[in-house]
Amino acid sequence: MIGILNVTVPFFALVGCGWLAARLALLPGQAVPALNAFVLWFALPAMLLRFAAQTPFSTLADPAVFGAYALSGLFVLVLTLAGLRWAAGEGWRDAALGALSASWSNWGYMGFALIPALLGPQALAALIAAGVADLLVVVSAALAVASREGRAPEPWWHAISGAMAGVGRNPLVWAIAAGALLSAVTGIRGDAALPPLLGGLVGLGDRLLALLGTAAGPVALFAMGAALHRPAAGNRMSSAAPTSAATPLALLTIVGTKLLVHPLATWTIARHVFGLPHDAAAVLTLMAALPAAGTAFLFAERHGADAGRAATAILVSTVAAFLTFPGFAALLAQPAA
Repeated sequence: MIGILNVTVPFFALVGCGWLAARLALLPGQAVPALNAFVLWFALPAMLLRFAAQTPFSTLADPAVFGAYALSGLFVLVLTLAGLRWAAGEGWRDAALGALSASWSNWGYMGFALIPALLGPQALAALIAAGVADLLVVVSAALAVASREGRAPEPWWHAISGAMAGVGRNPLVWAIAAGALLSAVTGIRGDAALPPLLGGLVGLGDRLLALLGTAAGPVALFAMGAALHRPAAGNRMSSAAPTSAATPLALLTIVGTKLLVHPLATWTIARHVFGLPHDAAAVLTLMAALPAAGTAFLFAERHGADAGRAATAILVSTVAAFLTFPGFAALLAQPAA
């Protein structure tokens, strides 16, 4: 357990440093959007493209990993949706986007930095496949359900096509696709013979991607902490106020489901339904054990749902994950017999 804390505490401390910098007004008003832009458009895409290009395509496109994480995300989405819709009496929009907070992990900022540090760089392949499953399946399903709100609900296929269009504009998806294409077509191994000039250019490009990718984890975690403070000048979450009459109970349901039910369901489905090996199932389980994704707030705000609750769920789940995430990491440290 001490070894796990030695890895996880510095990562959560980076989040705390970002929060403290924002709390003490050490960052300019537009620093958080600028840091986010750097991570989203440069650092993370560079890391993902470089890794994907150097990984066998069959490993990146593992259908069992994709299916296991998609099914577990859908299970948690439907379970939370049912509770919010029928037990708490919420509308389709609030229930669906609240359920999205419980089923969508912050793998973009926290997962790519934290999980490979615990399980090794080979964990990135499963992270990529599972992340694509999240974007293509879980987010699309949540938006399709949310579209049922109102007198003239949007057809399911319109909601899904809109979600897919958003996925297509995501720079992380483009980086993964470009790297996977390089891996599939050229079979890059790192020792392929190239003409000297072309080899030199490839080497320069690889070093540039490595430098940018190295910055992805620390900057992402610091920016996430600054965003959690939600200063009025730098983050739209500051203006979001809870609107649900059942917010306390619903918030507890969302956070508890995110940090406990989601990883437990993921382990069960990965190991006992899809028969994944311990190492792959551990990657998916730790991915599910991460706090709620910050983008869930943006979807809630954009679609007129309870954005205040989404913002609070992100904050509370991130703080609580400081305890729950190392616990799951310790449980998964010993392979099953």
